[in-house]
Amino acid sequence: MMILAVMAAGGLGSALRFWLGQLISSKKYYTQIPIAILLINVLGSFGLGIFTYLQMTHPALITIISTGFFGAFTTFSTFSVEAIQLFMDHKVKEAFVYILLSVFGCLLAYAAGFSIYLILPLSGA
Repeated sequence: MMILAVMAAGGLGSALRFWLGQLISSKKYYTQIPIAILLINVLGSFGLGIFTYLQMTHPALITIISTGFFGAFTTFSTFSVEAIQLFMDHKVKEAFVYILLSVFGCLLAYAAGFSIYLILPLSGA
């Protein structure tokens, strides 16, 4: 039963990533870096930070949300492809900016999500 719940949450996460990626990509941002996956991964890291902090009393729910939804919503593989593509296109500066923004942006976003309890009273939620 758990695997079906993780699969369903994964389906929702990947569908949301697809929709949001299409929405962001349809806008004309003047940047050389792949902004859609960068924003999705940072947003997903923030959301995962919030859910990790909440430490819900039901461990299965944490697995469903973290592994299922956020595991499918964020995407390291697409980040890797886009970073390598920038190098292959001889956009070395853009590749390093993308890598640094992705890695540090996701780490900071996760920390911010995990620390949100300092601002909002989430305990007991």
